[in-house]
Amino acid sequence: MTEKNAYSVLIISASEEMRRRIRSQLDRDLFPTSANARNTEESRRLLLCNSYDLVIIDSPIPSAVCHELALDISDRGGSEVILLTDSDSYDQIRYRVERSGVITLPKPIEGDMIRIAINTAMASHSRMLLIEEENRRLRFKNEELRLCNRAKWALHQGLGMDEPTAHRYIEKRAMDNRMTRYAVAKEILKEYEG
Repeated sequence: MTEKNAYSVLIISASEEMRRRIRSQLDRDLFPTSANARNTEESRRLLLCNSYDLVIIDSPIPSAVCHELALDISDRGGSEVILLTDSDSYDQIRYRVERSGVITLPKPIEGDMIRIAINTAMASHSRMLLIEEENRRLRFKNEELRLCNRAKWALHQGLGMDEPTAHRYIEKRAMDNRMTRYAVAKEILKEYEG
């Protein structure tokens, strides 16, 4: 059996009935709690204080152009966004927001469409988290290489070591002291660059 993550969700809708309907489509294991907002001001307050994995916007909401709110939330990053909009404006709205990754559904919503959209959004979210983790790992690796190269240069200038000798020195010091090459390089730079 695979381990399930718990996700956070914000439901923005002026209609209590629609908020209830959306909550009923959420898998309780994946979404143990949900936050609700009835208008733009409430949603912006909640978004300032919290991060949400999923934001569902039921159009229309008071004092908001819902597709602009959806774009704003999507552009902030970290949240998948589902926008429920009237079928009359669906194609026009979908065209405006789909490049930002916003999933758009026309209302009235039939059957399990909300659940399907939620599953699609969370699959995309999981994939995005993996990509972000890989990017962090690659950025760290790049920083480690940069720092090690600077440390090799410092060893060359300070002790006259050639590049292969400096490389072996860093590797051996890391192994002997049970440290990462990154930590060793930082120590060397501290010693030789002051």
